[in-house]
Amino acid sequence: MAAANNRPSWDDDDRIGVPTLGRTTAATVAPTGPLTPPRPEVSPTPDPTIELREGETELGRPPQVPDALTLLSDEDRARLRQMDEERAAKELAEAEMLIAADPSGLGWLGWFGTPFVLAMLVGSVGLAGFFIFNQVLSVLHTLASQPPWVQYIGYAGLALFGACVLYSFVRFAYLYATLRRNRQIQVKGLQELSRRTRLRWLAFAKSAEAKAQLEEYLRAFPLDTEKDRKTLTKLGIADDVQMRLRAAREELLDHARFASSDQWFARFRDSFQAELDTVAEARVKYWASRIWVVTAVAPNAMVDSGATLFYTFSMLSDLCKVYSLRAGRAGTAVLLGRVFFNAYLAGQGAEWEKVVEDQYDQLFHEAMNVVGVGVGSNLAGKILGKVGARATTGYLNRVLVIRLGRYAIRLLQPVAR
Repeated sequence: MAAANNRPSWDDDDRIGVPTLGRTTAATVAPTGPLTPPRPEVSPTPDPTIELREGETELGRPPQVPDALTLLSDEDRARLRQMDEERAAKELAEAEMLIAADPSGLGWLGWFGTPFVLAMLVGSVGLAGFFIFNQVLSVLHTLASQPPWVQYIGYAGLALFGACVLYSFVRFAYLYATLRRNRQIQVKGLQELSRRTRLRWLAFAKSAEAKAQLEEYLRAFPLDTEKDRKTLTKLGIADDVQMRLRAAREELLDHARFASSDQWFARFRDSFQAELDTVAEARVKYWASRIWVVTAVAPNAMVDSGATLFYTFSMLSDLCKVYSLRAGRAGTAVLLGRVFFNAYLAGQGAEWEKVVEDQYDQLFHEAMNVVGVGVGSNLAGKILGKVGARATTGYLNRVLVIRLGRYAIRLLQPVAR
């Protein structure tokens, strides 16, 4: 017990300021001597006789700076501000070029703008009009030498044919007057713009503007009434496709479904626009197949040109209805220029058709001689050559119409591919 009582205890710690169980902290020992106040620090007084250079101090070695470094003057600040403004204007111009789509395909010719495409349109109209006018005069001259009953039938047929062509053009012009212009969205330009740090604010603003534009397009798209359903059905948009379009529209108009604008644009392009692209491609092939047959069996060049105008304007009208949009001013001028130029080429097919016919005649005649068919080979070769030449002419017109239709689709797409 005595040894246990002699062991040090934590309570026996006499260190100042260490709290222990059962007693308070030891008081601080006060000094016994007299208190002397601290001396105030005396700051050195500058020597007025010393001349300091710019940037030097009296505390030691002056800072190391280039000899040519001086303070900016007002002219320097103005020049730097002007350089910043020019750089910002250049970046904004590049941003507008990235965002602005050029679906017309003019490329560097876009610098000439509307005057160039209008001149091309006037030239195509004049060329096709002059050719058709000569063909009409030739047909009228031929009818004048026929019996009266043939003349009446010919004049009636010619008037009906002209009325059909005129109706297709008026219908196309009416649609262009009622539909709103397509302002195509360039998603790749917005993505490139968002990668530029200084212009991300512009990319965000343009993305929001483009999204609002497409949302307005979705709300105005004709899908709701029974009349709209019948119109779309006539264009080849089946009921199941219309149901998918309605579902895609409801999904795209729900803002809580998408985390970013890129996802929204991708969904619009893949779910809504892709359905319209499929229908538009089918309409192009529909009218192209008909122009192939008609121009292959047409009796003369005037019918070829007139049929090309009729079917082309009908195809463009259907495409405008499918997308419920019309092309811009430059794109429309390019479209019309290509329409009339294709009509001129369709009429000129009769000029080189004789050359193609001779080539087919010779080819079939030699092929029949090879297989040992000599009797009637000349007649068969001529018939096959005539049919082959007409079929080739019709197929070339089909190719031209398909190219024109796909170009029109590229103009009418709300979001660029």
